[in-house]
Parts: sequence; structure tokens; C-alpha cells
Amino acid sequence: MRGAAAGAEAIAARGAAQALFEAGGRRVLPATVQHAVRTAVESQAARLLTADAGKRLLESGGAAAALGESSVVRTLAAQSVRRAGRQLLRGVTAAAGAGALIDGGWALVSAAKRMRAGTMSGRQAALHVAREAGTGAAATAAGTAAAALLVALTGGIAAPAVFVVGGAASLGAKMGLDAWLGGAGGGVRAA
Repeated sequence: MRGAAAGAEAIAARGAAQALFEAGGRRVLPATVQHAVRTAVESQAARLLTADAGKRLLESGGAAAALGESSVVRTLAAQSVRRAGRQLLRGVTAAAGAGALIDGGWALVSAAKRMRAGTMSGRQAALHVAREAGTGAAATAAGTAAAALLVALTGGIAAPAVFVVGGAASLGAKMGLDAWLGGAGGGVRAA
């Protein structure tokens, strides 16, 4: 669920990230590297999605070249970098809120069961819920930010690929945070 929230927010922030690409992100990486990264990401996303359905989604989602020629992108490119940055920040913040609710909610259910069973004190339960909500927020925000950064540095990427990148980066961030902090402590993992 957290990955879906990160992916959805990444898709919502895609237009702002494209505006940042048009405003200067295109000069960060050589065009050949941008194309290679876009192609690799879209190819892997198509593989992760069901074989035929994924390819159709990526094709209908608009390849990078088609997106670069659209009037929507030209309009977004005219936006100021400041407005695009605020839009991205709102998306990352919304993703963090969703991640906190999702992971905090699952941790609350787990902690309530463990408290009723007598295997967790109230203080331990509160710490568990706070930690899970915090790492969930950070992981979801990281997933959304990673997908937006990818678009800002490489240009237009099909929406399904942006969704997959946001979800995968969120999952990876959650697993890393759990490992760094010593495990989930309640059986709630980076699902």
C-alpha cells in the first residue's frame, strides 16, 4: 500500500518534475545517458507489469519523445522553477502523510494485539507505532522524491514506469530504514 501511495504521488508530481527538467535538468546528464536511463526504466517497468498489459500501458502512457513534444509539456516548461518546486514539495509531503498513516495504522493493529496478549507494554506499543509511522513517512516520501528526481533529470517517462519507480524506491527505503533501526520489532515489515 505504501508503494502504491508513493507511485501515485510520483505520477501526480511528474508534471512539476518535467518542468524542472525543461528549466535546466536537461543539462545535468548527456542526452544519450538520459535516453538510456529512460529506456531501461520503461523496459524494466514493462517487465514488472504483466507482459502484454505493461507494454500497452507504457505505450499508451506516452513515451518520452511523445511527451517532450506535447503542448502540456511546453506549458509546464513555462512555469517557474519555484512553482514546480512547491508542487513537488506538496507531493512529497502528501506521500509522507500517506506513508505515516499506512505504516502507523498497521503498527497500531499489531501493537494492540500484542498488548492484549501481554507481550508488549503500552510504552513499547507507543514507540513501535511512532517508529513505524516515521519510517513509513520517510520511505514513502523517498519513493516519490526518487521518481520525481528521475523525471527531472531524464525527461518524460511513461506514467506506469514512474509509478513502479516510486513504489520500488519506497519499498527499498523502508527495508533500509528497518535494517538500520534494527528490524520492525513487531512483525510488520516493508510490505
